[in-house]
Amino acid sequence: MTAVYYVVQIASTWLSFAAILLLSWRQPQIAQRVCALGFSVPLAAGPLLLIASMYLEGLTPVLVIAAAALAGIGSAGFLASWQRVFASLEATRGTSALIAGTAGSTLIYFCICLIPAALVAYLIPLVMVPLAGLCLWLAAKETNTAQPMFEDVPCEHAIVYRNVVRESLLPALSVGALGFCSGAVRFLAISHQELDSLINIVSMATLLVTVVVFFVVWRTRTIAFSLTTVFRILFPITATCLVALPFAGDRFTNAVAAVSYTVFMLATVLMMMHCAQISRDSGINPLFIYAFYGLVAYACQMLGYAAGGASHTGFDLGVEQLSLVSLFALFAMLMVSLFGRRPYPLHTDRLEFLTPAPRGHGESSPTASASAERSDSHPSETGHLANASRATSLGVSAHAAALDPTAQRCRRLAEEYGLSSQETEVAELIARGYTGPAIAEALFISENTMRTHNRRIYAKLGIHKKQELLSLLEGISEPQ
Repeated sequence: MTAVYYVVQIASTWLSFAAILLLSWRQPQIAQRVCALGFSVPLAAGPLLLIASMYLEGLTPVLVIAAAALAGIGSAGFLASWQRVFASLEATRGTSALIAGTAGSTLIYFCICLIPAALVAYLIPLVMVPLAGLCLWLAAKETNTAQPMFEDVPCEHAIVYRNVVRESLLPALSVGALGFCSGAVRFLAISHQELDSLINIVSMATLLVTVVVFFVVWRTRTIAFSLTTVFRILFPITATCLVALPFAGDRFTNAVAAVSYTVFMLATVLMMMHCAQISRDSGINPLFIYAFYGLVAYACQMLGYAAGGASHTGFDLGVEQLSLVSLFALFAMLMVSLFGRRPYPLHTDRLEFLTPAPRGHGESSPTASASAERSDSHPSETGHLANASRATSLGVSAHAAALDPTAQRCRRLAEEYGLSSQETEVAELIARGYTGPAIAEALFISENTMRTHNRRIYAKLGIHKKQELLSLLEGISEPQ
C-alpha cells in the first residue's frame, strides 16, 4: 500500500497543478481564492484518514487512496498559495521570506523526529496543519494585490504567455529531469525501507546547510547566475552517482539515493525563487507560471516513480534493479541535455538576488511618484535598443555596452542603489528618452508592469521624476 500511496499522491499533486494552471488562465481571481483557502482541509484530512485506516481494516485500501489524494491536493494548494505571497513581496523581502520559510521547515522536521511516531500521527493534522493554515491566511491577507501580476488575465495576453512558456520550458524540464531521478529513487526507497528515513534526514540537513550558506553570502554581495547553468552543474553530479550506483555497495547506494533526492529538493526551492522573479520582472501571473513549472516537474517525478516500479521487472530481462533505475534516470537527463542545445534566447533564464544592503543611500519612499515623461522614439530604434539591453544583461555583448557611457552610468547607478537587472534596463531606456509604451514594447512587458518598475526605480533612488534621474546619472563620473 505504500507504493500505491505515493503514486496517488504524486498524481494528485500533478492534477492539482494542472487545475490551477487552467483556472488561472481564465479566472485568476478565483484561482487565488481557492489556493489561499482550500488547502488546509485536505492537507489535514489526509493524515486523519491514514489513522482511520489502521482501525478500519476492511476499508484500508479506500482510505489510503483517499488520504494520498487529499495530501496531494493540499500540498499543491499550499505551495501555490505561498508562491503567490513570495511573488507579491519586493525582491529582497521575498527572498528573505522564502529562505526563512525553508530553514524553518527543516528545523520543524528535525523537532518532529524527536517526538514519538504515535504522537506525531495526531500532532500533524490537529496542530501543525492548522497553524500552517493560519500563517498562510494571515500572509495572504496582507498581500498587496494592487500589482500588475495579480490584475493580469493570462488568456487576454496569449502571445506574451506563449513566449514565457516557450522560454521557460527548458528550465522546467531541467527541474523535471532531477524530479525523474528523485521519483525513481523514492520507489527504490520503498523496496528498501531503511533508505526512506535516511533520504528524509540527509535531504533536510543539506537543505538547511545550503540556505544558511546562501543567506550568509547573500548578505554581503549580490548573487546572479543562469538557472540553466546551475542544472548543467547538477546533472553531471547526479549522472556520475547513477552510473556508479549498480557497482557500489549498500553504503554508496544509500548515499546516492540521499543525494539524488536532495538535489531535487534544492531545485524546487530554486524553482520558487525563479518563478517569483519572473512574476515581478514581467508582470506574469504568479499562480500561472508556478503551476506551469510544477506541472512539468511533478509529471517527470511521476514518470520516474513509474520507471522505478518498472525496474521490478528487470530481473526477467536479465537486468538488475539498480542498473535499470540508473538507465531510466540517465536517459531522462540525456534527453533534457540534448533539448537544451536548441538555440532559444532565454530571457527568463536569469536569476539574481540583490544584496539587502546596497552601497547607495536611496531610501524606499512609498510616496515616490512614477510620472514617466513621454518623448518621441523610432520603432526600429526601440527594437534595436531592447535587443542590446537584453544582450548586455545576459552578458552577450558586454564589450559593446562598455563603450556606451549611458549604459555604463546606469550600471554604476544600479550597483550603488541596488537596482535589479530589469530595473536597470528600464532606467536606461528612460534616460535615453523613450516613452512608457515604447519601453513596454521593447522589453516585452505590459505598460502596467513598466509603470510598476518605474515606481520601484524612483523609490529606490529617492526621486520623483525623470529629470532627477538624469541629474543623478550626470553626477556619475564619465566612464573611462
